[in-house]
Amino acid sequence: MATESEKKAKASEYKVFATPRPYSFELNMDLMKLLRDEFDPPLVVGKFTDSIGNKKEGEIAGLAEKFFKEHGERWMKKTVRLGEEYPDRTYEVLKEVADETGELVFPLVVQRFIEIAYLSTQKFRVLPIVENWGKRLIYKVPDCYMFAVIKEKCGPAAAGALPCRHACLELCNSICRHFNSDALVKMESTMVDNNFCQFAISKTI
Repeated sequence: MATESEKKAKASEYKVFATPRPYSFELNMDLMKLLRDEFDPPLVVGKFTDSIGNKKEGEIAGLAEKFFKEHGERWMKKTVRLGEEYPDRTYEVLKEVADETGELVFPLVVQRFIEIAYLSTQKFRVLPIVENWGKRLIYKVPDCYMFAVIKEKCGPAAAGALPCRHACLELCNSICRHFNSDALVKMESTMVDNNFCQFAISKTI
């Protein structure tokens, strides 16, 4: 015969796992679409070509650096904002561990936002991580869609100058600033030389 406490337990409504959204470890598709709609490479390159207009050749390099650095910062700021608004369970666990230990923001949380930024705007489905530990995060951008669009719209010479590198470098610097991580960001390989870009983020403290 059931005890009184067992009867109450069976009669009660168990709400611990009631959630306002599907319980998922995957990135939210609405999040990805919102970023793609705003930062899709053809849209970005279209704005870039409009911005240089009839500028003299000697001015274009400086304008390209300014344009893509600003793009990289906006891209990451929007990624962080939407990433917080559309959290997945993986991120929630990472935040819980980081809050409890004071560690893992770099490189794990930093990596998450970098992955969101690229996976929402590139055609590949996985961002290759070369190295990930407490002092360094290194990743590759294979078959870069932005590079391909610049080459198509602006020509091989413009693509070969890699103006888009400024966006990726600023993307990394921006997320490190956001989390107060003192780090040095370097480009270690390029699409021109190796058919992929590689970026290394090294903590300096």
